[in-house]
Amino acid sequence: MGHKTADIAVIGFNHKTAPVEKRECFSVGSGLLADLYRRFRQQGIDEAVYVATCNRVETYIASRTIRKDIEKAAAVYESISGMPYADFCDNLYVKTSREAVQHLLTVVSSLDSMVLGENEIAGQMKEAFTCAVDNKSAGPILNKLFHQAFRTAKQVRTETDISRNPLSVAYIAADLARKLFSDFSSRAALLIGAGEMGELILKYFTRYGIGRVIIANRSMCNSERIAGAINRQAEIIALEDIPGAATEVDIVITSVAAPHYMVTAEQIGSVMEIRRGRPLFFIDIAVPRNVDPGVERVQGVHLYNIDSLQGIADDNLKSRIRAVDLAREFIEANADEFIEWFQGLAVAPAIVSIRKTFDHIRARELERFRRKKMKHLGEQDFALIEELTRQIMTKSLHNPIMNLKRHHRSVRDDHTKKEHLHLQTKFIEELFKSNEDA
Repeated sequence: MGHKTADIAVIGFNHKTAPVEKRECFSVGSGLLADLYRRFRQQGIDEAVYVATCNRVETYIASRTIRKDIEKAAAVYESISGMPYADFCDNLYVKTSREAVQHLLTVVSSLDSMVLGENEIAGQMKEAFTCAVDNKSAGPILNKLFHQAFRTAKQVRTETDISRNPLSVAYIAADLARKLFSDFSSRAALLIGAGEMGELILKYFTRYGIGRVIIANRSMCNSERIAGAINRQAEIIALEDIPGAATEVDIVITSVAAPHYMVTAEQIGSVMEIRRGRPLFFIDIAVPRNVDPGVERVQGVHLYNIDSLQGIADDNLKSRIRAVDLAREFIEANADEFIEWFQGLAVAPAIVSIRKTFDHIRARELERFRRKKMKHLGEQDFALIEELTRQIMTKSLHNPIMNLKRHHRSVRDDHTKKEHLHLQTKFIEELFKSNEDA
């Protein structure tokens, strides 16, 4: 490996660079990951972490021969997919050094996701990293890098609004209902229709512990299917029984394809008289609308339709977007911290060597003086002199070592300067090497 120092790279595809039908060709199932990592080791790649989610397939590499290992990783992709490199090279991105570090921190912090601020990616990246560790493929560099990324994601999540305020219309509807009715387990919900979003809202209700579920649909089969999908007991009623059910429930979700209002203000006026002021919450997610907007004028009725729910989602997205600049500041600061540590690895052997040389000279000369000129000193006095010489050595080397580190940090990702600086470092190391070490 000569005088080369380690570098970091990521090679992969995501939802921005490749369609799903191409990305899935490079996805390796959990049962085959051990074989994949065995292949990386056979290729001589020092450290590798493979990531495959619905939105991305990536391999992070740390190596002293980074250019060659990027080519080796591309060859592994050829083997996985059965495609020649020419068929996917235009979809592939390769990032190295600081750019690769920033990319990982951005991904784990969910700034590179299809849904900005989504929470799943951090868990998926942790699973991928744990798998690499289990397969002895994540060494000290990627270990440090991924833990830096996880700390960054936690900081972004807790100190910005990037993950707060939901974007899913179904989640927003369920969350509004739960806020309106604090004792959710004692409440009842009626779903009218069999739309996908209505089913999803019921799933959230079930997760929140709704007390009772009623489903009204033209098809008994569809009602039974939804009950099975939400995995709970549900009462199934006919469409003509809706007015009676509306007097009993607290939440009504409408999702029916109909050319006219299925719920009118007059009907709800009568229902609310029977309810004697108990509030009724409508979630109208049908297009065209199922619920007459005039129901909002009825005392005790709360109505949200698809436009009002989407408006909340849009406002939440704007809030997340405003948080991006702050999140990127956290990412930059954490990338700087990692790069400083990482670049310190290149100079660490020289620093250790210089300190070892000086300490060897210090200890040898001190022992010689003790035998010839300090025989009269007791152990306690000699220990004080020994500590004094160690302090003198440490303080004498402090500025040269700090300058050496500073020079290494200053070159950043300029490979030509890094090579030149490495030669200078080796020269300094040789300069201070004792004759006995030569």
